[in-house]
Amino acid sequence: MVFMAGPAASCFLRPLGLHDVTQALCAVLLTILVMMNLVLKNIKFGALSAVDFPQDKYLHCYRCLLETEESGCLLGSDTCLLPPGSSCFTVSIKNSSGFNVMVSGCHSKEQMVRCSFTRASPVFGFWIYYQCCFLNFCNKPSNRENTMH
Repeated sequence: MVFMAGPAASCFLRPLGLHDVTQALCAVLLTILVMMNLVLKNIKFGALSAVDFPQDKYLHCYRCLLETEESGCLLGSDTCLLPPGSSCFTVSIKNSSGFNVMVSGCHSKEQMVRCSFTRASPVFGFWIYYQCCFLNFCNKPSNRENTMH
């Protein structure tokens, strides 16, 4: 007979409750934020300021790593710059009860294969919507309705 102590002793399969779904969603959001942060740091021109380049030669995008429609950008926003042919993006994570969080930033040409797709989230009941646009600050909250379809 095998005896288990600690947290493993109370581990059993059961339906997920609201608290468990919330924890799972937080884990997914944290994973997405970490991945987006890594992607944004690896973009060749993404961390450069507008002072470093002529304003008219680069695409300017709004960047926010966690945003809600009600509260706006929760972690502070900034601007990312990329050469022409790149895109701005917004990723929305939604469920049927109206929950919606967003991540915004910029993509190099090589990363644009992700533009305009929808897929199920690893958390049951949530969907991920990915949209790109190609004009300066087209992914800014005040511009999204007109520039992202």
